[in-house]
Amino acid sequence: MCKCLLLLLACFAAEAAVIKGNVVENQTGKALARTLISIRPVPGGAGPTGTTRTNIYGMFEFSNLPAGAYLIHSARRGFRMVQYGQKSWRGAGVPVVLEQEQSTFLTIRMPRFASISGVVVDENDVGLPEHEVVAMSNTRPPRMMARAQADDRGVYRLTGLDPGTYLVRTVGRTYEDGGYLPTFYRETQRVDEAGMVDALLDDETGNIRVRPIPGRLFNISGVVNQLVTLTLVSDVGRETQQVSGAFQFPNKPPGPYELFAESVGDRGVPLGAYIPISLERDTTVRVPLLPRAGVRFDFRTTQGGQMQDASGMQVLARRVDLAGEAPPETVRLVNGNASFIQGRWQFKLAPSAAYVAADFRGPKGERPESNRADGWNEVAITNPCGLWYVISDKPGEVHGTVTLGASDPAVGAPVFLEAFDEITHKRVVELRATRTDLRGKYTFAGLAPGTYRVVSTFEYEAPDVRELDSMSPKVVKVEEARDQQLDLSLFVIR
Repeated sequence: MCKCLLLLLACFAAEAAVIKGNVVENQTGKALARTLISIRPVPGGAGPTGTTRTNIYGMFEFSNLPAGAYLIHSARRGFRMVQYGQKSWRGAGVPVVLEQEQSTFLTIRMPRFASISGVVVDENDVGLPEHEVVAMSNTRPPRMMARAQADDRGVYRLTGLDPGTYLVRTVGRTYEDGGYLPTFYRETQRVDEAGMVDALLDDETGNIRVRPIPGRLFNISGVVNQLVTLTLVSDVGRETQQVSGAFQFPNKPPGPYELFAESVGDRGVPLGAYIPISLERDTTVRVPLLPRAGVRFDFRTTQGGQMQDASGMQVLARRVDLAGEAPPETVRLVNGNASFIQGRWQFKLAPSAAYVAADFRGPKGERPESNRADGWNEVAITNPCGLWYVISDKPGEVHGTVTLGASDPAVGAPVFLEAFDEITHKRVVELRATRTDLRGKYTFAGLAPGTYRVVSTFEYEAPDVRELDSMSPKVVKVEEARDQQLDLSLFVIR
């Protein structure tokens, strides 16, 4: 009996596939210990999802795997995450295809993040100690991407950056002998005059000398008589304090700010305040906590009637302020009602395969500029108001097969679907992505009516609009309750 059992186990072991490999530093080839390696099968695969870490020699192993196709990722602090098989840092990983009893060995090379270094100096080129510096995206408005503090000699190093072009800017600071205003590299306070800094993986862009402009900084202060969460917003980010009593945001440069306050009243009523500030001197602000603006979410059917059961509806919201769009949060609906601090907000129906937003109306009945109800729709919340969603329970679907060359299926190939406005030539909803299964098949379900562009490629992990243009994507018009087939050829840069 024991012999039969051992023979059976040996047969199963013989049929199992194995993925082994090592992880090394890209520049030096040195083994990277304790690197987190993850494995997951392509859609439809029966294999396991799991993680392991490399040993002190940089080795890893996944054993007893059924035949199939697997995606391998590696991550380690200080290094950019790598997907096995990607052509570049912006590319998508290529699956490892295993037959029964097959063993394969992989080598994964991990590059370090890009970095920018330099020195912060005063008017006489003497280093300014402990001065903060930020790297910002070269966009309008710029977004803060990394932050660092200079050492006692004014030397700083900004790390954890993807390759690209950045703007380097100091943060305002007051010393005992005077203050310095936030200043971009090339000694300017204007973003359009700022010097641009290129950063590459495995490389440090050095000698970026920043000389902040002397100037006076100011304080924003006030008093609140209950526990309040305060968020001060500027073009370089957000600062949050939870206070009861006196508060202060010290050493702020002149310019526009927004102060948001959130609290709960004695009877559980949500309170809030929105205070725009034009800072030109030390400023004491009043924080008039008032009941937040109530918003009624009205869900209707495509036939014009009220939805009988809207309990399954999930709405996402994100505030729009000087720092851009805040992280999205799920709206807590109570009998279809919620409350918000005054200001500009964006709303979006959470993605679902069962229903889609067919229409949206703002507080005054306005429709979204993009004419796409399924995207982020921006409205101004000033007083109690209502928002309308028309819900369709018959979303569209697009499916098809991706092939290599004539007819071979592209296994585990990324497929991208972009909601597209042909008039403005803009993406109006976040890019959706999936992977093909072992037969090269893909599906996008839960689609709102409208125009979409579809393409499949390993060249990009998340292509932008211009990159999609270059791949000559197929255009499809999705209709309510219609399942459309759209076969694709894998795009490859020759």
